[in-house]
Amino acid sequence: MKRCCIDYITAAHANADAIIHYGPVCFSQAANEIPFLNIYEKRDLNLPALTQTVRPLTEADPDFSIVVDTEYLTHFDDIRAAFPTVPVRSILEPPASQPRVLILCHNQRKILNYKLSFKPRELRYYDPTTDRLVDYECDPKVLKRRRFLAEKIRDSNTIGIIIGTVAVKNYLTVLDRMKKVIKACGKKYYVISVGKPTVAKLANFAEMDVYVVVSCAMNEIYDSREFYKPIVTPYDVEVALNEAATSHDFTYNYNDYLSDAEIRPKEDADVSLITGALRSSTLEETAEESTEIAVRNDGTVALNTSFGAGFLAQRNWKGLEQNLGQDEVELASEGRRGIAQGYSNEKS
Repeated sequence: MKRCCIDYITAAHANADAIIHYGPVCFSQAANEIPFLNIYEKRDLNLPALTQTVRPLTEADPDFSIVVDTEYLTHFDDIRAAFPTVPVRSILEPPASQPRVLILCHNQRKILNYKLSFKPRELRYYDPTTDRLVDYECDPKVLKRRRFLAEKIRDSNTIGIIIGTVAVKNYLTVLDRMKKVIKACGKKYYVISVGKPTVAKLANFAEMDVYVVVSCAMNEIYDSREFYKPIVTPYDVEVALNEAATSHDFTYNYNDYLSDAEIRPKEDADVSLITGALRSSTLEETAEESTEIAVRNDGTVALNTSFGAGFLAQRNWKGLEQNLGQDEVELASEGRRGIAQGYSNEKS
């Protein structure tokens, strides 16, 4: 996807004093680590078609306000002049109240994020690329998937926390919050920083049961089905593991619900809706807190197989091994000569 957040990492590598960001932007709150200036994309707008389509709606209901996406801000004054009695504002401006909103935008993901973040009573959008006015309704599959992911999180033992952004405000705060929630529920976490997460990169961490990605709300990784393990949002972890998080409504933007509120792990045992297995409510003692070890009858140390070290111990292949005393010692011998196209000992 196109990068919509400020690239602080590249700026830090260049020791930049300021950043000029060209292209698409989202309405996530920037971390403001370095001063920046946004140069928005510019798209054409058929103002007569917009006026003809939208004016009957605004005249019939004066509570409607018009929100303009960044790609059409070059037409902002013309839109305001065409609708003098209707509040018109940029999508980047925080709304005071949200009774009824008409948004000029063609990006479906951005419209969904606006609906989830600001929760207008009624939301319609005008697509300038097709000159159509549409009543917007959230896809029910998005909310249904949250329930499935919550069960996967409760079933998991080891969770990978992926740092997917340094440009969105409070990314370190939500990282610490995830650590506290996961640890309070007796699960193990690993913090992973791999740059841009890809299927190949995350496949190297086979011991993870779930990945929670701290990223921008516009990140398409949340919708991907290519990864070997589920990709979840901080919201999913909060709701799945913290019984005190009952007032949160789903949103991809973690700043909408981030707080330092009470963490109350689930105390009663229950049954997984995915595997049908019984989930114990007993919290396992993590390696950092434990000062005791268990010894088997043969004198070897028993590892906790729920977490990373135990997962590695159970694997048949663990990488290069010396196998001292197990292989017969041989003197070095001369190998093939030549090139792969034709070695000297091969028949022509």
